[in-house]
Amino acid sequence: MKRLRLLTMVLLAGLFVATSGTYLAPSSAFVTQSQTERKEVKVWVNTSSGVYHCPGTRWYGNTKQGKYVGECTAVQAGNRPAYGKACRSDCQSVQTTAPSSSPSAKDNTAPAQTEQVGNPGARVWVNTNSGVYHCPGTRWYGSTKQGEYMTQKKAREGGYRPAYGKVCQ
Repeated sequence: MKRLRLLTMVLLAGLFVATSGTYLAPSSAFVTQSQTERKEVKVWVNTSSGVYHCPGTRWYGNTKQGKYVGECTAVQAGNRPAYGKACRSDCQSVQTTAPSSSPSAKDNTAPAQTEQVGNPGARVWVNTNSGVYHCPGTRWYGSTKQGEYMTQKKAREGGYRPAYGKVCQ
């Protein structure tokens, strides 16, 4: 009986030593690659409106026109996050801080804004929930749940965009 216990102990000790020596840690290249993949979020871009939706949200993959792309690609293509909430990719923080700190980026966006100026003094209704402003005489002018009146110039300076991409004349 003592020999059986001794033999069992020796076998278990040998098994333990054999398995502890064969453990291989994952390579740093694999770890870096998996971390990079996790930080790039796949989003659904509504190609009709230019708004992208994060996984798990109501409109993710459910709009009539759209495609799946990485969040960085969506931001670089000029799309904006739904309801102003990004999906937490690393590229999102870089993309939002780069234009404000880089003078060349401001120069590049200035001509696009001057092309769509319209009437800067026009009184518009800003839907503060969606970040969209509506012109007088349109369907949602003054009738969204959350919003306020302001001039078109102040709305553009505040980061709001025109409804359907059409400025007020």
